[in-house]
Amino acid sequence: MLEARGLSISFGGLKAVEGVDLFVKEGEILSLIGPNGAGKTTLFNLLTGFLKPDSGEALFLGQPITGRQPHEIAAMGLVRTFQKTNIFAEATVKDSVAIGFHTRRHANIGDILVNGPTSRLEKRFIDGQTREILDFTGLLPWSEYLGKNLPYGKQRLLAIALALAAKPTLLLLDEPATGLNPVETKELIDIILKIRSIYGITVLLIEHNMKLVISISDRIVVLNFGQKIAEGRPDEVAKNPAVIEAYLGRGFRNAS
Repeated sequence: MLEARGLSISFGGLKAVEGVDLFVKEGEILSLIGPNGAGKTTLFNLLTGFLKPDSGEALFLGQPITGRQPHEIAAMGLVRTFQKTNIFAEATVKDSVAIGFHTRRHANIGDILVNGPTSRLEKRFIDGQTREILDFTGLLPWSEYLGKNLPYGKQRLLAIALALAAKPTLLLLDEPATGLNPVETKELIDIILKIRSIYGITVLLIEHNMKLVISISDRIVVLNFGQKIAEGRPDEVAKNPAVIEAYLGRGFRNAS
């Protein structure tokens, strides 16, 4: 579904990502882990058009995406969230999710201004889909709240709801569990698993919560100093000496 070949980028002589090969298979949940500064979010930025690599290429569904603009890549079905919660603070939860459908609107400005038939049809569709996504993410009771007034955990879920509105086939989640308590983390795990099982969406995520990673991942890729140092099933990665040394810590083998 997604393939990166030799992706590299440097910032002022610092090699943030160096020669990374990565593939994501349709229907899987793949986790990208590594220490802070390992290049994980930079790799996401390369894959989604927010950065242009110095070398290498990326393909999505067999089509080259290197050099495309982020909105073009999102329209192809490769959609992401961000480390910092990306919500519309002054809009209601319901309106925020409706805004997320912008890549799927077809009514022209004239039809919208006069509330023509295409605009009305689109509005009914978006209203129905918005309600479905809010129900799916558990945000329906919060639909009239302003984004800024949501509890932090609900803001993280709203960011995922916004991404779902863009109808991804591959969803990239950048540290979705950051700042969540155990109950919220369990809720997030359930939602990610349902994103795959109910919507059929493939998931690639960056995450530091190793209990979450181990519990949901089909495969794990490990970065360190911008390079890929390991790849495999969770049980394989957990026992990899290079991964234990670079990131997990020697106590993780027994804990896992």
